[in-house]
Amino acid sequence: MTLSKVFQYLASLDSKDLEELYKDPWTCQAILRSLPPRSKQYILKLTSVNTYPLSLAKDWSTQASIQQHKESLKKLFDLKIIFLDKINRPIQPQQQSSQQSQQQPQQQQTEQTIRLNPLFQDNIKRSLVQVNQVIFSNNSSIKDNHKPPSIDDLDSYSKSQWEKVLYFLSDDTVQPSKLISDLLLSSNLTKQEGDGLSITSEGFKFLLKDVYTQIWTLLIVYLDDLEKKRGRSGGGGTRNDLLTFLFKLSFLSLGKGYLVSELSEQQKEYLFALKQFGLIYMRTDSSILFYPTRLIISLTTGKTLSLIQSISSERTQTQKEQGYIVLETNYRLYAYTSSSLQISLLSLFVKMLYRLPNLAVGIITRESIRTALIHGITADQIIDFVRHNSHPNAANSGQPIPDVVAEQILIWEAERNRITYTKSVLYNSFPTNDCYIATLKFAKEQDYYIWSHDPLKTLVVKEDGNDPIRNFIKKNFA
Repeated sequence: MTLSKVFQYLASLDSKDLEELYKDPWTCQAILRSLPPRSKQYILKLTSVNTYPLSLAKDWSTQASIQQHKESLKKLFDLKIIFLDKINRPIQPQQQSSQQSQQQPQQQQTEQTIRLNPLFQDNIKRSLVQVNQVIFSNNSSIKDNHKPPSIDDLDSYSKSQWEKVLYFLSDDTVQPSKLISDLLLSSNLTKQEGDGLSITSEGFKFLLKDVYTQIWTLLIVYLDDLEKKRGRSGGGGTRNDLLTFLFKLSFLSLGKGYLVSELSEQQKEYLFALKQFGLIYMRTDSSILFYPTRLIISLTTGKTLSLIQSISSERTQTQKEQGYIVLETNYRLYAYTSSSLQISLLSLFVKMLYRLPNLAVGIITRESIRTALIHGITADQIIDFVRHNSHPNAANSGQPIPDVVAEQILIWEAERNRITYTKSVLYNSFPTNDCYIATLKFAKEQDYYIWSHDPLKTLVVKEDGNDPIRNFIKKNFA
């Protein structure tokens, strides 16, 4: 899921940070609309009640989908949106005389109940009854001498800004801004090599992800950097401030300009950073208006875009209609595209043969797949990439990637995974057979065991089991 990364990040924050975030109503609304449908449903069920028995919550799901029910509740527990309480209730004794009841102390049973986070609950209630809330004033009363950008202009701008990052990672022909370069380095997507930067295996994996996962990856690094800088200097904005600002921006209207003067100095600093991501458009750094792009507005909705799809076409076309790859059973691949970025991405795992104005032709070989695997790209990622971007005719045929090709890619990956390396320790000087047998049993019980040979009393265990096993032998056989 596209938004799983941001949910993991929010769940990693401590309770104090989450409580601070939930004080803002726009943050609560943004998180609510980002959650899967089942989780949204559970929140709305609990909005109007103080507590609800956990045992009765099982009735919200059928037995067939009980696993999804548990996962939805766990997500809400991790985000501190739902709390689990234990309440002691008295048990009424059955078939017992009143005299016996007076003599025996009343028994109690513990019942588990769930409830919404009070801050989250209050803000969601308020948002349900309040309409036309204003976040920032738009430019309806401001006269700007410049023509405002159209929605197509905003889409082209955000696309070009983000493509600079992808071009830099894929072929190093375009240099992104210093902020983006630093974030790519901090997130281990690039590494220092001589005077420049080179892409890492994580960077290759990053290229095959959808655009919103990519943006959240860098935003989370930026959030962590903010917190580190604040810890060192004791000043500046916090990651909570930026998260709240991001969530507010996601509720703005596409194509409308908003006054920069209404922002705090800290928010203006964030605005200039977000401009480098392609999330915000400003004609110049001194412009009085800023325009949110489609990327920031869709950042918390869960809508995904393939990184190689035109952002401007999201409005009118589905992902299948935007596909461009045809892969045949002879491993020949046809890419109906004129985009250098799309072809550059395909070259990560395809041997490109020739290129025409609107068509590029390549072939998947053992060597091209091996090169991709060396760089950290997995067979499943390659298969999913081809399937996700398959041409409409291939997708409609029900087989966007031929089974024979998919299976062969998995086989080529398996060739590299025939041998696995594990750091281990070898024991071969046991004083007695009883010592060997007892140590072998202990290693298996504690999951340290790797290999053994009984005739030679030889035992190989995992490296982290070395100290416990040495202590076991000293304690029992020294």
